[in-house]
Amino acid sequence: MDNFSSHLITYKPQHIQLKSFHPNLTSHVQPNDAGIICSFKAHYRQEFCQCAIDLDEDIYKIILHEAMVMAKEAWDTVTPITIKNWWDHCGI
Repeated sequence: MDNFSSHLITYKPQHIQLKSFHPNLTSHVQPNDAGIICSFKAHYRQEFCQCAIDLDEDIYKIILHEAMVMAKEAWDTVTPITIKNWWDHCGI
């Protein structure tokens, strides 16, 4: 597991052994964290901002379905080249 603070386990499991990644290792073993998710988030924020401008009054009146559609559109905007480049960058 990565060393994110919310992943802290306060009990000791009896039948498994947990190991934490060293800091800054996550992007090497989880390439999505390296840039693919960053790209997705950037596209989603762009969709969200456009929606907020269209709503003009209360940007938090976005319903769940609209958020899901924006997430799908953001993911569809992440290109296969972006995904390939980040896998290559991670040496996988």
